[in-house]
Amino acid sequence: MEVHHHPELPHGEKKRFKEYFLEFLMIFLAVTMGFIAENIREHLSDNSKQYEYINGLVKNLESDTVILKKAIANTKIQVRGIDTLRHVSKDQLTQLNVQDSLLLLTLKYLFSNQNFRNNDITLSQLRNAGGYRVIRKEGALDSIAVYESLNRNLTEQFSECLSIFDKARDRAGLIFDLNAAELKFFLHPGTTPVIISYDKERIQAFYNASWFAEVALQAYNAQLKNHLLYSTHLIAYLKKLYDIN
Repeated sequence: MEVHHHPELPHGEKKRFKEYFLEFLMIFLAVTMGFIAENIREHLSDNSKQYEYINGLVKNLESDTVILKKAIANTKIQVRGIDTLRHVSKDQLTQLNVQDSLLLLTLKYLFSNQNFRNNDITLSQLRNAGGYRVIRKEGALDSIAVYESLNRNLTEQFSECLSIFDKARDRAGLIFDLNAAELKFFLHPGTTPVIISYDKERIQAFYNASWFAEVALQAYNAQLKNHLLYSTHLIAYLKKLYDIN
């Protein structure tokens, strides 16, 4: 094994304190410069990742706004459809054409739901890869946190809305023969009864459940609009903050 020897000093001569201090200082400076260089590399890497994450998030938000606009428009149509359903006269349900109208409106507007799902590719990366630590610009992290909170609220509102719709569908099953009514309607509209119960309480319960469905859908639509507004503002804010074209 090769052994390195320090240059020997002349016989009887000892190192001076100044020489020890200079050796220590050189070692300290080398370690410090290495530490500083590593921090600079890490800082530059984090800045690059930060820009990539924000740029990806902006693109996700832009695609979200397109989906949100469609969801708002479709939900608005559905609200109007349920409102039309509720105004079908309960006193004329013995008439086959009125039954057909009520069934068609029920199938079209109570048996479908418009659910918005945000594009969370970048947000998932931020959460799972510890990417939030690289988001350092003041206000950006808080703004993203608000956006995620709005997403959770929207999901919760949709779940509540879906539960209310399920109750309306259950009520529909008590007055319509849903197993055969759709086929009857399309094969013999206006000639075949599709209502199996004229019980006033059951019919009233169905109309009440439809009203609740409309109210829940209006609340969901209002949240969709607020989400679109915030998303639009967040896109503009992040683009300006990170100088994204």
